Amino acid sequence: MKKAYFGLVFIAILFLSACSGAPESAEKETPSEAKAEKAVLTIHDMAGRTVTFDTLPKRIITLTNSDMNIVYALGGKVVGRQTQDASGVEPDEAKNATEVGNTHDLNLEKIAALAPDVIVASSEQNLKDVPALEAIGAKVILTGANSVDEIKTQTEVLGKLLSAEAKAKELNQMLTEKEEAIQTAQAGKSVRALMILGAPGSNYAALPTSLSGDTLRIAGGINVAENLKGVENFPQYAALNIEKIVAEDPEVIFLMIHGGDEKETEAAFRKEMEQNDAWNSTTAVKNGHVMVLPADLFGTNPGVRIDEALDYMTQKLNQVAK
Repeated sequence: MKKAYFGLVFIAILFLSACSGAPESAEKETPSEAKAEKAVLTIHDMAGRTVTFDTLPKRIITLTNSDMNIVYALGGKVVGRQTQDASGVEPDEAKNATEVGNTHDLNLEKIAALAPDVIVASSEQNLKDVPALEAIGAKVILTGANSVDEIKTQTEVLGKLLSAEAKAKELNQMLTEKEEAIQTAQAGKSVRALMILGAPGSNYAALPTSLSGDTLRIAGGINVAENLKGVENFPQYAALNIEKIVAEDPEVIFLMIHGGDEKETEAAFRKEMEQNDAWNSTTAVKNGHVMVLPADLFGTNPGVRIDEALDYMTQKLNQVAK
């Protein structure tokens, strides 16, 4: 009898242990599940990365002017920004933010001193810098745009970061309407154009896959460099092949200056053209249609000011088409 009693007690203990252990196992969270549950904000950036925030970010550093002006257009502000270059600072309010270098030359000491919650950087140039930036205790969001549509995506990403999705949608709708209006007005027009990105010691032809090339397309231009091959580390731009370019005979040549002294770069390029019979044989040079585009709208991503770039490009192409 005692043996039977103790057997029943043993079985009951096993049963209770099994029942009490089941919920503990079922409720146990994996580290990723716990992190996702704790996050108040999740951002999928333009480098394909997923970034989570435990608290909403307040102190923002932007390493490009495009990200900076989009942040302000969305109602936000930055504590740190790119060191001023030829493209200037837009809007004026951002001039009070601390300069922290640029995408090629970060000042990690200044960045750390600002104690940022998030650093918005270039997907093409700063991916390698993410570990160093995260090491100072900040989250990193990577953006970038090689087309007008990608500027819209950039605006959406920053809109979510700032909890300003409605404003981002409004800005993108306005940009879409601008595109459609220009394309309607420019229908049937075609101007053969060459866009050159000029920098100290080097010149490249902008391809249709570049942001400036996309701006040219929307405004009604035909890119004479379309069939050139992009360079390995700069695929949206191609080395200048004067023979092929002359064969396409551009009606206008646009020079976009990036970095260095603008006047010095322009003078060097014009001198090269004057001394080269091939350049002098093009319709663009014969008619004096060699134009320098403003640095704050071309050569680098102008952010929300892309609407101004589209208007400017349309105006210049129409001057040539007369």
